[in-house]
Amino acid sequence: MTINIISTGSYAGEKILDNEYFAKIVDTNDEWIQERTGIKTRHICDDITTEEMAARAGESALKKLNIDRSKIGLVILATVSSDTKTPASSFTVAGNLGLKGNPICFDLNAACSGFVYSMAVARSIMADMNIAYAMIIGAERLSKFVNWSDRGTCILFGDGAGCAILENSDLADPEVTSSLDYKLEIEGDYLAGKFDSNRYLTLDSRFSLDEKKYPYIGMNGRQIYKFATDVGVKVIDRLLGDKGLSKDDIELIVPHQANKRIIETLAIKSQIPESKWFVNLDKYGNTSAASIPLALNEVVEDVLAARNVDQMDGKRILSVAFGGGLSYGGFLLKIRKNKTNKKLIGNQNRHQTVDRNI
Repeated sequence: MTINIISTGSYAGEKILDNEYFAKIVDTNDEWIQERTGIKTRHICDDITTEEMAARAGESALKKLNIDRSKIGLVILATVSSDTKTPASSFTVAGNLGLKGNPICFDLNAACSGFVYSMAVARSIMADMNIAYAMIIGAERLSKFVNWSDRGTCILFGDGAGCAILENSDLADPEVTSSLDYKLEIEGDYLAGKFDSNRYLTLDSRFSLDEKKYPYIGMNGRQIYKFATDVGVKVIDRLLGDKGLSKDDIELIVPHQANKRIIETLAIKSQIPESKWFVNLDKYGNTSAASIPLALNEVVEDVLAARNVDQMDGKRILSVAFGGGLSYGGFLLKIRKNKTNKKLIGNQNRHQTVDRNI
């Protein structure tokens, strides 16, 4: 049995804030932000919920498949910004998408590692409960938790959602076809955690003694940088070691899109060329659990689509994440030529305009 990613999708808000916007509200400028973070713009969703963003990402992935939606038996929504404590937002997302096969639904909170955690959990559930298809979504509306007067955090975060649809190869329906040239076989995963007694990364929903910070995102950037660049290398080494692979076997790395400096340092410490690290945080900022699926969808739609299918068959993609908790982990994908490829749709129009006067 193998679990494959057979489709991906994404959604980001229509409103875009560039660095000039922040220069008007806090003591900063475009050069300062880009030098320290690598971020140029970030998407903001003022008028729709996390659930709606998640559903739009799910719909984007479903449109690339010819599938009876009742076949999807599992929906996991990775998020720290769910709209309700109960019911879980995943139930609302499943309902909005017309998934009428009574799927298992739950939300998962592992901060920026949420999508990676969800992928590993989904693999296990699909195998143990004989589930043929699953939908894994990372969605965040972090803008509602941003302290817009805090220069250290307000420039970092954006809103967005990404989705992956998984297939259990043993239970796959031959009638289900995809518009994509590839399937991504999940070869392995690794999860770990470390209790953050110092609370270097927080988003409190309880009473806070420091009312100035409640309920905003709080972060010790220096300590998070140290943590991420340490455990990120450990995740890479563990995933490769478990499969007896070398770093030369990796075609592409899709990291959590947290900060340019973190990714640059990981490239140096791991001794994997920076050219192999996929980066789109310049467009989206840090979107927490949505970060990796947003990036993975762009890899599928743009990077892989532009390469020779036969030459890419068998090559590998590695994803690594780190976040609050402190949580960390990753997964390893093998690129497989999709023998059931059916061109269902054309390229989506992604044109959006920058709003500097919000």
